[in-house]
Amino acid sequence: MPVFILVAACVFLLIAPVSAYSPPYSIHPWSDNLPVSEAKLPVPVGIWQVPPLTVLLAFTAIFLPFCLVPLEILVSCAGFVVMNFRRVRKNDVFGNDCRAMIYDHIVLYPGSGFTEIMRDLPVNRGTLYYHLNVLCRERLVVAFLADKKTCYFQNAGKFSDPEKNAIARLRNSAGLPICEFLVSCPNASRRDIALRLKTTCSTVSWHMRRLCAAGLATSIKESRNVRYALTPAAAKVIGDLREAAGSAGYTDSPELRPFPP
Repeated sequence: MPVFILVAACVFLLIAPVSAYSPPYSIHPWSDNLPVSEAKLPVPVGIWQVPPLTVLLAFTAIFLPFCLVPLEILVSCAGFVVMNFRRVRKNDVFGNDCRAMIYDHIVLYPGSGFTEIMRDLPVNRGTLYYHLNVLCRERLVVAFLADKKTCYFQNAGKFSDPEKNAIARLRNSAGLPICEFLVSCPNASRRDIALRLKTTCSTVSWHMRRLCAAGLATSIKESRNVRYALTPAAAKVIGDLREAAGSAGYTDSPELRPFPP
């Protein structure tokens, strides 16, 4: 019903005739004493009789809009250039020596984090952040998040997600010597690991709980002993890290390195 009333009112207003008329008006003098003298015409004033500040303001009001037109055109063109301009393209990504050095470091040390790259290379934080964004944007490098830490890998399909997770968690990890020992001695007990790495059994248990929770190791209980073994992804990662360490000049056996405090 309200809609019908509204529609009817609109139709009535459209077809109803409209009467236009001008109301009568009258003019009354401001005062009862009418002027007896003749009206004086305005006298032109020369420009030299006008204050300089008034002349300046008048010229500014007249010519300023025309002066701003070229500036507005330049600003508009600059905006279009910024929106449509892409400085780095995929063909010349490695034209920058610093960016190429960062990429080579990621290829040689997969799973490196932001802090590790900045520590190993002579590059400041802002420059490294910019070049990593360019490499990720051009899909040459992928960022992988593991344990609240962002690690970078070459986008070449070399590592699966479980392997990336293992590399990210094992690189520069305190549990890395344990994993390196388990590669050479699988199904080792907690006591064997502690004797080999010259540490305590409680320390080994703490690290193995973290490795098992991360899916990098498995545990098998035999009577009073618990034996540990690496998952296939973790074992492959240890081999890749050994190869990277060998190419970097570290020839010592990794499982004989002292356990970090």
